[in-house]
Amino acid sequence: MTLSAIQPNDMALYHYDSCPFCAKTRHAINELDLNIELRNIQKNHQHRIELQQGGNKTQVPCLRIGQSNGKAQWLYESDDIINFLRSRK
Repeated sequence: MTLSAIQPNDMALYHYDSCPFCAKTRHAINELDLNIELRNIQKNHQHRIELQQGGNKTQVPCLRIGQSNGKAQWLYESDDIINFLRSRK
């Protein structure tokens, strides 16, 4: 299944404050006026564990895209995340 075919149920951005790619992604989320939960992996260890277990790595930024069937897809790379969000707007 491709990302464009997904009907997202909920989304969360895994990030941390000092990452410039995360800042770029957060800025785009604000510009697009999207309601996406921000999960800081440095301030909340549980978020880091979720990212590692779900996405199989701790690279940020990472957008968790929840689906109505309970599964999730994990999208890495700031430009890919921003392009995905813009295509859904």
